[in-house]
Amino acid sequence: MTELVEQLVFPIVYYKDMDSDKKKVVVENKGKSGVYKITNLINNKSYVGSSLNLGRRFTTYYSFKYIDSQKNSLICKALLKYGYSKFSLEILKYCSSKDLLSREQYYLDRFKPKYNILTVAGSSIGYKHSEETIKKFKARRHTKETIEKFKTKLFSQETRTKISASLGTKVLVNDLLTNNICEYDSIRKAAEGLNAPNSTIRYHAVHNKLYKDRYKITLNK
Repeated sequence: MTELVEQLVFPIVYYKDMDSDKKKVVVENKGKSGVYKITNLINNKSYVGSSLNLGRRFTTYYSFKYIDSQKNSLICKALLKYGYSKFSLEILKYCSSKDLLSREQYYLDRFKPKYNILTVAGSSIGYKHSEETIKKFKARRHTKETIEKFKTKLFSQETRTKISASLGTKVLVNDLLTNNICEYDSIRKAAEGLNAPNSTIRYHAVHNKLYKDRYKITLNK
């Protein structure tokens, strides 16, 4: 009976859009062990993987630096090419660490995912790139313009605005000498505006101290 149910393959959790569902994907799977499937909604190609900490694994997928560094990964290349909004994510099964590889192998055999280069669960453990390949990775650098284009494609404008709003801390800087008030979108932006370290801006705001005996800094989350 169990085998019959598994043949139908109903996902435990389904996220229809990796872009807009980013926060839920990471938070809801924090510390959970299991097997997942990422599917390209354009061409229906998929990738099956597993992790002892799915939340942490998905966090790496949302990191441009990480996916750009995975030169041999078909799924990372696809994420860069199409952007997160063109992919769905399914949690196929939550399971214990001892059952993880066997369950991953089951789904690899079941779906035969096109984005998986290796078809044996756990077969990449211990794999090392050649020195020549590593040197090529280190030598490759993207321009700032290229990086921004990639990031723009990965996340929609709406998602990037939501992320910025949820993580950013508004900073009000009141120049007591000129009576001008400037609002910055983040501590980093305020630090750039005042030509000061981030830690300095935070310190003077938290301790209600004037910066350079002139600027009153207020954090507004």
